[in-house]
Amino acid sequence: MPPHKDLPPVPDKPELSPPVRVGGEAELTVEGLPGEPSLEARVYAPPGARRAVLLCHPHPLYGGTMHSAVIVALAKAVAGHEETGLAWLRFNYRGVGTSGGSYGNGIGEALDTRAALRALRARAPDARVTICGYSFGTWVGLRAAAEEGGVDRVALVAPAVRLFRFVREDAARFGGRLSIYVGDRDEFCDVNEAKALATELGASLDVLAGADHLFLRSRRALAERVLPFIAPEARTGEA
Repeated sequence: MPPHKDLPPVPDKPELSPPVRVGGEAELTVEGLPGEPSLEARVYAPPGARRAVLLCHPHPLYGGTMHSAVIVALAKAVAGHEETGLAWLRFNYRGVGTSGGSYGNGIGEALDTRAALRALRARAPDARVTICGYSFGTWVGLRAAAEEGGVDRVALVAPAVRLFRFVREDAARFGGRLSIYVGDRDEFCDVNEAKALATELGASLDVLAGADHLFLRSRRALAERVLPFIAPEARTGEA
């Protein structure tokens, strides 16, 4: 089932965030799953990495890319603790940037996420894996974790429940730790809806006071709140 409910009108020319390089990232072309397009990505994976974080960007039809501000803030938070053995990868879905193909109605983007996950694992084979999605990226991230397996934890940042369909079965198939982060002024998921989703999926819930869906004035605070979950090694220095 496609993730979408009733999407807002798609802009003719969505505003795109400028490219940003984080830490020691290297450019990478991710090979798609069989028959699927290759993907533009950036990765940092030190030898012996103990935690690998895959970052999934917001909706591509509304300007979402791997350079979206929330994704960059999360990547920078992980990069700030690279000495503890953290790896990360962010990527563009099909049809975004130099990634091949065209928009896949959520289903194709979940396949892209699985391909990116395999690429990250290949570069950090001994690491525990986290998927962290933002907005649309929460749906594709959880679906990819359920379908691909082997993921330790999934973070859902601003899951837009009024726009995307989340299903209990995906969380059950995933089977790992799941946490939701939402602002109490989110336009697409109010606190009561977030509580209901957390109950439905068996997730913990963290509500950020004063934050909207874009986290316009609180991206750094968001990243600091999310980091201990997506990369506990950064907090403890231990595996």
